[in-house]
Amino acid sequence: MTARFAAALFAIGVAAAAAQQQAVYLVEVDAVVTDDAGKPVVGLKQEDFDVKDDGKKVEVKTFDAVAETGGRLVARSIVLLLDDSGFGAGNTLPVQQIARTFVARMAAPDEFSVIRLSNRRDEAFGDRLEALLRISEYRSDAMPFFGRETLENALQVLAKVSRTLEPIEHRRKAIVCIGVPDICGVQEPTGRTSLVWRFWIDAATAMARANASLYSLEPNGAPRRSNLTANSVAEATGGQVFLSTTDVGRTIDIVRRDTGNYYLLGYWPAVSDKPLHSVEVKVNRRGLHVLARHVRGVPS
Repeated sequence: MTARFAAALFAIGVAAAAAQQQAVYLVEVDAVVTDDAGKPVVGLKQEDFDVKDDGKKVEVKTFDAVAETGGRLVARSIVLLLDDSGFGAGNTLPVQQIARTFVARMAAPDEFSVIRLSNRRDEAFGDRLEALLRISEYRSDAMPFFGRETLENALQVLAKVSRTLEPIEHRRKAIVCIGVPDICGVQEPTGRTSLVWRFWIDAATAMARANASLYSLEPNGAPRRSNLTANSVAEATGGQVFLSTTDVGRTIDIVRRDTGNYYLLGYWPAVSDKPLHSVEVKVNRRGLHVLARHVRGVPS
């Protein structure tokens, strides 16, 4: 074997090893734990959690607990996403009122922003003045509902917002979509043959990387196109769906609870070329409930 040939084989081996290392990254899953009364449970340890990736138990390598205890203020990251393509006319005021109520509950050290679904100029950052300006300029019928095109746009916006939030590390973030569930809680496609599939994968991947969960809030009386809420992007990312919301204060309390009291669990997944993986987080104590994402995507 010539020295040149040996050097070439070594280079190939190094490149393959580097590619394999790039294919595996530390997965961090945020988990909210509550009791039967819906109150956050603090004080849990790493050994209290069981995590499975694609059905296989994994070892938790990193662990952190975030909680508002002892007067500690937790920095929250919340983005309000206002649906302006699923409502049609006549729902501007209800959405504006809900959004303003959310903003009124924000305080230092919270980070929050407001974006309109169909406004490509809106970015997931800004101050309180910018948030209130976007709310005042919001119109429920800014764009008509275009079916699949509107769903694709919603998933693209979720991915874009999540990538903006990703640099804020080790924090559970909430994207609160105020609108109809068809838009704010896009259903998981039936398979790879679906034209929406690649947009779903991209959104799921970006949201998992950013530790972002979607909360879908439907104003009371909003025109709903379907009654489907299961297998939605909200459920997949560890968020919740609120239908026909009359008690906005309770919804805000839940979002603030979930972004101020949670656990961060990190693990190394097995190497795989699958575009989407299942995630399961459980607590080995009775009477406790876990809210965490069910899927994660693999970045390309």
